[in-house]
Amino acid sequence: MTIPGAIFAAMLTPFKDDASLSVEGVAPLLDFIIAQGVDGVYAGGSTGECVLQSREERTLMLRELADCGRGRCTLIAHVGAAATDDAVALARVAGDTGYQAISAVPPFYYKHAFDDIIDYYRAIVDACDLPLIIYNIPVLTGVEMKTEDCLRLLEDDRIAGMKYTASNLFQFSQLRQAAPDKHFYFGTDEMFIGAAAIGTDGGIGSTYNLIGDAYVGIHRAIEAGDIHTARRLQAKANDLIAILFETGVLSGLKHALNRFGIPVGPCRRPFSPPSTQSLVRLDAWLDDHVRQAAE
Repeated sequence: MTIPGAIFAAMLTPFKDDASLSVEGVAPLLDFIIAQGVDGVYAGGSTGECVLQSREERTLMLRELADCGRGRCTLIAHVGAAATDDAVALARVAGDTGYQAISAVPPFYYKHAFDDIIDYYRAIVDACDLPLIIYNIPVLTGVEMKTEDCLRLLEDDRIAGMKYTASNLFQFSQLRQAAPDKHFYFGTDEMFIGAAAIGTDGGIGSTYNLIGDAYVGIHRAIEAGDIHTARRLQAKANDLIAILFETGVLSGLKHALNRFGIPVGPCRRPFSPPSTQSLVRLDAWLDDHVRQAAE
């Protein structure tokens, strides 16, 4: 099952100032992201604050993005949820509105038996005729999948691969070697160069909303054997990421985009606004590295 492209922005969800959904903010954000040369967007995931939204809100945003992005770029819908029925309903929305793929975290909060996790993924792929990307992010879900567990899930032909958001590059390489016919996308932005050097089918990340061109460049540079360029671009990304760790990654990214006239609003509570001191550093970095691209 083919998923066009390699570099996908894990898209933010635009909110209004009162933290209600802003469907009006989807189009300008998508325009800004696509202009950086990425292949598409991964919507409704961790970066999209999915766990802070109702099923109805997530459905509305998926439909709006489909209307804005269909035919312009690859659209991947994250549909994972704590409840199987919610994930299944969102998968059907993605299937009905023209997405190229779906993705899902494993069911979280409760400690489920692995057979139940398998049943959860089977229910999702039964719901629509789209390839599924498993979203492995154990630091947030609390679900630690062993290599053999991942490979067991990947035995299903309808599961196209994995978004791997962790720091274990050894496991990442082992999975790629054991399942060469699957797609593996790396999701830890600050380590993308390492995954690209090992061999990755691409990347899906939060900071791609703002500097997606850097990750496009890293991916191309590694493929061309240009390690100097790859290192330079990863250093640029990591300078930004170090500042975002101080502001809060999502809050900092939203501040940056709002500053450039892309109306994404605030993060939802319990996220707090960035400190004034951290924003001084972020604004200085943006003035030096992003303003020209944004204009």
